[in-house]
Amino acid sequence: MSLFRKRPGPEELAEEADLRRRIFRVQAAACLDPPDAALLSFLAENYPFLLPQGPPKDEAGLQALRADFTNLFHLSAQPYEAALLDESGHLNARATDRVTDFFRACGYRPAHRPGVMGMDHLSAELEFLAHLAERERDAWREGDEAKAREALGLAARFLDEHLLRWMPVFTAAAEEEAETELYRALARWTREFALADRAHIEKLRKRYGK
Repeated sequence: MSLFRKRPGPEELAEEADLRRRIFRVQAAACLDPPDAALLSFLAENYPFLLPQGPPKDEAGLQALRADFTNLFHLSAQPYEAALLDESGHLNARATDRVTDFFRACGYRPAHRPGVMGMDHLSAELEFLAHLAERERDAWREGDEAKAREALGLAARFLDEHLLRWMPVFTAAAEEEAETELYRALARWTREFALADRAHIEKLRKRYGK
């Protein structure tokens, strides 16, 4: 038996990319709208660490989660890159334009999200990372290593230049402010997964070249 771990093949790399795609997409959905029964059932079944007691048993429990979401994502703080990084502190500022420019340069056209005031919203940035992971997955499946490396490089740049410059601060504050275990766990998971993803990307880029 070899003492060295076998280099993963394209199929395994595609599966890893698809897992990352799914996680970023779930996080994006959970950070976008107040939770409904369908989302909570999905989270409890697939990500039980977010809801260790299962979905709420009654309307009061559901409303407590919805109130916590509203406080964290609309009242206490604004989950926008510009709110934390732009000198003006205003939404739809130059920081927002830089995110939009990055999307456009990648040929990415985000879906319209009612109630979202800019493409630098946390949900929109997570959805973009899901898109890049999907791009990477498809490239591995097609045997196109260069295209997969390109998607990894874009994800690394976006994490370094955008999401990881502000999201850890926002989620740390949200974790402290949250009144429900769901949103404490979601804030922690979103932060820790993005950091782990950046480390994972760096490992792949060193292995396959930048």
